[in-house]
Amino acid sequence: MAVQHLNSYAPTTDGGKRTDHRVAIRVGVYMAAAHLFGAFLFLLFWIGGHR
Repeated sequence: MAVQHLNSYAPTTDGGKRTDHRVAIRVGVYMAAAHLFGAFLFLLFWIGGHR
């Protein structure tokens, strides 16, 4: 006898508020921080190569 599950999940909520917007903001901040860190490393290698 097969058991059938219905996958009807509600949107992710936290205290009654949707978390999609906060997750998008967090991803944007992480991407900006990663690019800034990468630019800093690029600058260090560029300076090191010109000495």
